[in-house]
Amino acid sequence: MSRQKEFDYDEKLMEARELFWKKGYNATSLNDLVDTLKINRSSLYLTYGSKHDLFIKCLNSYNALRKKEYNAAAKSSEDPLKALENVVMSVLDSIKENKTCLVVNSSFELGRVDSEVRDMLRGQMSWGIKVLEELMVTAQKNGQLPAEKDVKALAHFTLMGLTSIWHTDLLYSDEKLARQMVQMLIDNISK
Repeated sequence: MSRQKEFDYDEKLMEARELFWKKGYNATSLNDLVDTLKINRSSLYLTYGSKHDLFIKCLNSYNALRKKEYNAAAKSSEDPLKALENVVMSVLDSIKENKTCLVVNSSFELGRVDSEVRDMLRGQMSWGIKVLEELMVTAQKNGQLPAEKDVKALAHFTLMGLTSIWHTDLLYSDEKLARQMVQMLIDNISK
């Protein structure tokens, strides 16, 4: 008869995600995971697989969380430009928590060397671009954005702008600068 797990799968997954978020994938050792999760190595392997498997599970759970947040921001207003602004402003909430987006961190650390992570992150970014693009198309239909604007390029630019805001905060920890960048991004959408 197999032994029943004495820990909560999702709780330990969240703890692992926090560790990867804090230290990064490469700097997080198996010993770090065992110590942080307070489970033995064999339980870690049996439950989550390898370190890489666990990291992928953590990224998936983070992506699900970000999707909920972006969807909530995108649906927070009937006005598509206001909803876009809310999505962009949501970056400041993360910055206040002293956390750079895990997707951004992982892109810089692993995007060029780990095809599985890169494909996952590309899918997440494509999803985010689609959310922004749909809001922009609605804004064009409402006459709030000029018809000649290429909303696909603008949506891509906006999401990459969010990445640059996180990157700037990571390097400079300057909330005023981050706020200025957010405002410039919002201003650029509607011009």
